[in-house]
Amino acid sequence: MNAGRLGTTLAAALVAAFPVAAAAQGDLPVGRLRFLTGFEARGVSFGAGLGVKTISEMAIPLGAMYNPSTRLALDFGVRYASASRTPEGATAKGTVSGFTDVQVRGVYQVIPDRVMLTLAANLPTGKTKLSADELPAAGAVASELIPFPVTSFGTGANMTTGLAVAVPVAGWAVGLAGAYRLSGEFTPMAPADSSDYSYKPGSELRLRIGADRVVGQGRVSLGFTYSTFSQDEFAGASIFQPGKRYISQASWSFPVGNLGLALYFWDLYRTPGTVLVGSRTTERQNVLTAGLAATVQLGRYVLRPQLEFRKHTVGVDKLEAAGQLLSLSARLSVPLSEVLALTPAVRFDTGNVVSGVAYGFTGWGISLGVRATL
Repeated sequence: MNAGRLGTTLAAALVAAFPVAAAAQGDLPVGRLRFLTGFEARGVSFGAGLGVKTISEMAIPLGAMYNPSTRLALDFGVRYASASRTPEGATAKGTVSGFTDVQVRGVYQVIPDRVMLTLAANLPTGKTKLSADELPAAGAVASELIPFPVTSFGTGANMTTGLAVAVPVAGWAVGLAGAYRLSGEFTPMAPADSSDYSYKPGSELRLRIGADRVVGQGRVSLGFTYSTFSQDEFAGASIFQPGKRYISQASWSFPVGNLGLALYFWDLYRTPGTVLVGSRTTERQNVLTAGLAATVQLGRYVLRPQLEFRKHTVGVDKLEAAGQLLSLSARLSVPLSEVLALTPAVRFDTGNVVSGVAYGFTGWGISLGVRATL
């Protein structure tokens, strides 16, 4: 078992344990500074009868990464986003615009390729105290089924600490990670009077195990994540006990001629939560995703087409269909120089959401990533 494979598994465990913005820094030389920006745009149109005609969002990401040493990596990220929702039969649309929270992270290799320590912070720079006109648009992009560039504009301050360890076990590289997130309070909606509208999400404990190994000319990766939460508070009183979350993941990557192919799968299951006022139980939810991705070398360029299917189910007593999504996307890596690289991408979506009956939708997406390494 070589250090490179252990390092890859450890990085995968860290990404799952600490969902804080940023691309991998493995190819960033020590002492170099990397800036990330660009734009992302998504639009979805729904069939008649659902009550909503279109949902769209535009986002501009801003980020930076710096490795001051071989053991320490630093990064930060923030986005400016504008989301809109147009009701069916209406000409006016609800819109919400603003910056998201700033996310900063430091990763320190206590023992290189074996033990990593992470400290991440969410700084409350995002848009909160949303008006009644802004809330529908903000809620529309927080979809379990349809992915949008920004799903939350502001959630207040929080801090995450975690530890990840990688070890070889019977031919596998195994990564173990744990993280704890402590959240502060924020005001999600604009108060109509002098009442206290502060909301404090519960703390989260997240545990992750991941493993991978070489199989023939390919590679198999497996992962499982468990999250549990303390109670959410509103105006200083406990109001909601979130359910637990279980995430299962698997992938198999292998070459076929000059192509690189990867089959992947992940499943997110949420157990019912409990509204403490009245002891009402919320629905269970499950999101199942499977896809095929390819890597095609085109001289200096790399083309990455991808096909993905997603199914969303909800229910109290049993899970029932809530919607499905089929996506076709492609992105092209274009290195312009040793300093600058571009990544344009396009996608097309089709599917349905179920609200009594199934309502079809189509969607599109375009983006351009800009990476500068100085």
